[in-house]
Amino acid sequence: MIGGQNGKAIKLKKEVRWIFFDAGGVLFDTRVKLGERVQEFLMKKGYSLSEIEKSIIAAKGIQTPFVTSFQEEEDFYKRFYGTMARELGDKALGDELFSETHYAAHCELYPEVIPVLEELSRNYELAVISNAMPSMDQVFSRLGIRHYFKTIILSAFVHTEKPDPAIYQKALDCMNAKGEESVFIDDKLINIEGAGRSGIKGFHLDRSGMDLAALLMKYNLLQKNLSG
Repeated sequence: MIGGQNGKAIKLKKEVRWIFFDAGGVLFDTRVKLGERVQEFLMKKGYSLSEIEKSIIAAKGIQTPFVTSFQEEEDFYKRFYGTMARELGDKALGDELFSETHYAAHCELYPEVIPVLEELSRNYELAVISNAMPSMDQVFSRLGIRHYFKTIILSAFVHTEKPDPAIYQKALDCMNAKGEESVFIDDKLINIEGAGRSGIKGFHLDRSGMDLAALLMKYNLLQKNLSG
């Protein structure tokens, strides 16, 4: 068992009833990051690296709004990719870039996630707190994991984001949960700190050192070794 000192699991002071997860970087992610996806797509179209970089710089000049709906998200990315397309001299590229490189279409589960969620759902109530565009909501259904979660809180739909205490409180309220009997798992330390300020014990997942199953075993929230 991967654990604390001497390989032993770390015992938590309070019994845990609710487990909250970040999404990207914890449950799923993309094999290739957005910039690389865009670069690969455009290089296959015959554009040079310097042309691509110039178009990206132009697109980054667009102010990123706080997106709260699917339509707002689509409008933003079409402006973003449309700017790149105009810079490259082919307006038709905008729609292609949007459909071929968009984050939600490229997400893949980490290998241990389904066995872990299956096991945890027998003993805990599970939920998600994620800073995300509206399209991430579709990822949970596409990857077949939505049914494991009682609620999925996306920043786009609650108009606030981690590490603001308001989003953690919203999640607790939706679950009718108590902070002292809850834990939150995220791959960003700033969000772990935000959870702590809201009374929720936070665990930092650093996938360079361990996967989700190993982290849960470390805190005795998972007894089986389900690492991928």
